[in-house]
Amino acid sequence: MKRPKGTETSAFGTNGRINHDSSKFYNSKLYSELGDKKVLDKNENDFPDDLENKFILGSAENMKELPDNSVHLMITSPPYNVSKEYDEDLSLKEYLQLLENSFKETFRVFSKIGGRACINV
Repeated sequence: MKRPKGTETSAFGTNGRINHDSSKFYNSKLYSELGDKKVLDKNENDFPDDLENKFILGSAENMKELPDNSVHLMITSPPYNVSKEYDEDLSLKEYLQLLENSFKETFRVFSKIGGRACINV
């Protein structure tokens, strides 16, 4: 069976990625001023064994169970504050404060060598 020709970075979007050649992107100037990659010192705390593979019911505003610099991945679907029955009826100021508090706490627990956030919007 003949293998389809691979895609490459296009001027404006594409409908697929098959055997994609991203060299045009990686050779661009976008990140050229960042310098060489550096090996970071291990600056993280071990994750508590008793919390591995557990769900913790609570708010992202206060994750006191988790030590600083111990989490590598956060996946969240924050409240949208759009008058659903499970939403609190927050003012814009209150809603933005909730998000700020949650993301500050997330940043606290993130590993300094690779914390990643996936936010469902």
